[in-house]
Amino acid sequence: MEYFNFFIYSFTSLFIIMNPIGLAPLFYMWTVNTSEREIIYILKRTAVVVVLTLLIFSFFGRYIFDFFGITIDSFKVIGGLLILKISWDMLHAKMSKIKQTQREKEEMSQLEDIAVVPLGIPLLAGPGSITTTIILMEHCKGIWEKLIVVLSIILATGVSILILYISEKIVMALKTSGIYAIVRIMGLILGAISIEIMWSGLVGLMSSSGIVK
Repeated sequence: MEYFNFFIYSFTSLFIIMNPIGLAPLFYMWTVNTSEREIIYILKRTAVVVVLTLLIFSFFGRYIFDFFGITIDSFKVIGGLLILKISWDMLHAKMSKIKQTQREKEEMSQLEDIAVVPLGIPLLAGPGSITTTIILMEHCKGIWEKLIVVLSIILATGVSILILYISEKIVMALKTSGIYAIVRIMGLILGAISIEIMWSGLVGLMSSSGIVK
């Protein structure tokens, strides 16, 4: 049951922060005149980019911390703030500026291949997703927990890709108001998760400094 609960937590955290439902209208707009074969090709490439990016950071994030002298607790605090910012944007039903800058949006309109940028990075595998995978991996106490994180990355990416594949059906069925409502609910859940991450980091920092025993 403990492993199952950790899987649900890991998968839910990653899936919500990837926010494929919120991206569905955007992806539909980008590919409205694109053939199904080309859409499948784009999404396959995107899936590979997202999974590889998150796996690399999840396994090598610790070495990056050690190189710069960063503790996991301090990273939890700033990472939690970053995720909180994204959740705040979701509550207001808008794309987070952390994920994609205005310049990147303008450049995107001139790109034929959106699989890597901006769809793969930074929309699905953005700072929030990367932060989440690193923190999840740091929670792992053994090989099984690490495998759960890997599985969560693959499944969250897979489900996100599937949602983008049926983006036209989602847009037609839910309309703008329905999509915004779902995004707001997901933002609320993500906000609660970000608070838990920040609190865990603050407690760790206070404990290591002797403020709390």
